Amino acid sequence: MNSVIQLLKDRVSLRRFDKRAIREEDMEVILNAAISSPTACNQMLYSILKVEDQERKEQIAELCNHQKFIASAPVLLIFLADQYKWDKYSRLNGVEQYAEAEGIGFRQLDLADLLLAFEDTMIAAHSAVIAAESLGIGSCYIGSTLVSDGELSKLLNLPPQVVPLMVLPMGYYPENFKRVHTPRFEKRFVVFEETYHPLNDEELEEMFQSRAERYYHPLEKERAENYAQLFYKQKRGSSFMRLMTQSLEEILSRWHKKWQ
Repeated sequence: MNSVIQLLKDRVSLRRFDKRAIREEDMEVILNAAISSPTACNQMLYSILKVEDQERKEQIAELCNHQKFIASAPVLLIFLADQYKWDKYSRLNGVEQYAEAEGIGFRQLDLADLLLAFEDTMIAAHSAVIAAESLGIGSCYIGSTLVSDGELSKLLNLPPQVVPLMVLPMGYYPENFKRVHTPRFEKRFVVFEETYHPLNDEELEEMFQSRAERYYHPLEKERAENYAQLFYKQKRGSSFMRLMTQSLEEILSRWHKKWQ
């Protein structure tokens, strides 16, 4: 097994950080890895905010579902899905007038542009995560930024064409840190050959069996008769997910508007 594959297998989500500041040269490596990532038509539809101010980190931690450990990281990298720069550049250079004159029409930013920016941003974020890991710097994906899009956007001075998609708290692994890997689903339930294989009832029960055994304890859980019900109550049916849906609907609505 080569070192890259081993790195991918060894990585865990880190929520407890060494207090050391990240070395400037290490941060340069991380940021350069991010901006070297694959990107749609070389547009680089993202921006990266590096946050080290403690008060701002604490504010961000509160807005990200009150996860206090976020503020304990020496640095936060916030990955922003960003269509502002390309949109403004187009307007500065008469693209709208050109499109109308050419008879092809001018298309305002819409959901397709938002999706492309989301994809670019996530790819860049993961490149940063893996580069950091290679330097002994751990991280944890925080996706709850979308729950507080409005407040985060105000705090970070974001234009309406910019969405705070992902926060990455980063810091060196603590000394003698013990990595604990959460088991994944077996590959046979995830990887299919040539065409999709809809799992039957027995296969689904087998797929989830180990998780049910690990997380579902009937005597400890109120009224949940199985792991599926318990997970729904804790995650999909939670107030947090309802807030995220509401926030995402507001983001999508914003992307249907015609900006001046």
